[in-house]
Amino acid sequence: MNPATLPVMRASAVPAASRMPERSADGAAQDASAAAVTMAAATRHWSLQARCSLTPRQFGLCFAALALVSALVATLFWLLGAPYVAFFSGLEVLLLGLAFGWHACHAADGEQLSLRGSRLHVEHRAGLRHWRSALDLNGLRVAETDDGRIELCSHGHALRVGGRLAAARRRQLAAELRRLALN
Repeated sequence: MNPATLPVMRASAVPAASRMPERSADGAAQDASAAAVTMAAATRHWSLQARCSLTPRQFGLCFAALALVSALVATLFWLLGAPYVAFFSGLEVLLLGLAFGWHACHAADGEQLSLRGSRLHVEHRAGLRHWRSALDLNGLRVAETDDGRIELCSHGHALRVGGRLAAARRRQLAAELRRLALN
């Protein structure tokens, strides 16, 4: 299982025509590729969340299949004269539904990091809670904590991210954030 994706470029590719030097009003040539590199660096995005192996539809079909099997077993035992099996089968489906609901609620837990200009925007999702923060890259300090997360500190604000990342990916992300903070 791959626990997270690291960086995704959000900037569109620069068309070939814009790679040619442009002329300003005074006739001096400007390098459009330097502007494109600046634009690409300013729109980095990292998704730090667990990946699910089933789509929501597949997840729902799995639950429906388990509930159908349980209902068929309960009906069979009801017809054979054991009505209490139906009660326990219904309880089983209820508890299974609660477990599936809890999993579905937390399937999108994690963080989204976006670099826009000179600010690092962090969007954190945990169950039904969702909050956003923004940190200035000037003075950003990146540290790895004892609990295996990355701590981002800037101007008195501290955030911990990357709890769902594998150790190698966490080190890669921390190194990249340090490099961006130094630029």
